[in-house]
Amino acid sequence: MAVADEFFRLAHDDVTGRLRLAGRPASLGLAAALLGELVFGGNLWVKDRYVSVRACDAPSDVLARGVLDRLAAEPGLTDVRTWVSMLADDALEDVARRLWRAGHLRPRRKRRRLRPETVWVPTSMNAAAMPRALLSVRLRRGEPLTQTDVFLAGLCVVTGLDGLLFDGAPLESRRHLARLVDELWPPARELVETASTAVADVILAAR
Repeated sequence: MAVADEFFRLAHDDVTGRLRLAGRPASLGLAAALLGELVFGGNLWVKDRYVSVRACDAPSDVLARGVLDRLAAEPGLTDVRTWVSMLADDALEDVARRLWRAGHLRPRRKRRRLRPETVWVPTSMNAAAMPRALLSVRLRRGEPLTQTDVFLAGLCVVTGLDGLLFDGAPLESRRHLARLVDELWPPARELVETASTAVADVILAAR
């Protein structure tokens, strides 16, 4: 499953579909994950806080291709922080609809504060919980992680989902992940760092 889909599932309750954390940090994490999909797919390069489109086959996924097209249409806009903030505006809805098209979510309309709201409910509780369960077990056991696993776990930490992964785990598990993030492939590590800065700014602005 695409890393943004996995982050979406981690960020939402397995049964109700409600967000586990504040909306903006979740959106920023998803935006970084969407860029990460393109980085790992070879379509983007991130270095020194700048992003550039690479000449290669476009991704087959509709959402990933749409994100890539947006970047390609703005060659003068290369600041990765700006792109994370821009993509975050629609990231929750975009990824939810990708999961809906794949049959993993179903929309449920509710009223909240006199306004209608769509909650995307998992069609399978077990499938929704799988990314959290697998990643948490691997971290606790110190098992080898792929680069995308480390990227996903790093986004969880910087957005405030680390408690979900490390509840009851020894401190060494957190230290192990911190070391892995430090050693992460540089373009992916920059995305984690960018998300961290963006989330920190949101938190400070709310105080």
